[in-house]
Amino acid sequence: MYLSPRSFVNRPRKNAAGSITPAEAEVVQRGYQPMYHLDIVNRCPGCGKSHWHVGRFSAECAHCETALPLAIVSSQPMEPRFTESFSKTAMAA
Repeated sequence: MYLSPRSFVNRPRKNAAGSITPAEAEVVQRGYQPMYHLDIVNRCPGCGKSHWHVGRFSAECAHCETALPLAIVSSQPMEPRFTESFSKTAMAA
């Protein structure tokens, strides 16, 4: 998904009080981060083509090898998953 530098995404909107919201201020501080969305046609920010190799955590452009994180994975916090199969408390339950 290519967005020009003059795109509305790069310009924060001002609310009625004349200031920007904290969420928009965070975007302005860190910059625009493109992500791969599973439900739309995605254009590569590097070459503009739309052929992707999609994995579990990221998608890679088939032409220029630009990698983008998956939006569905990036929106969820990373939490470790601990499982025990042969513990005494698991056997008692």
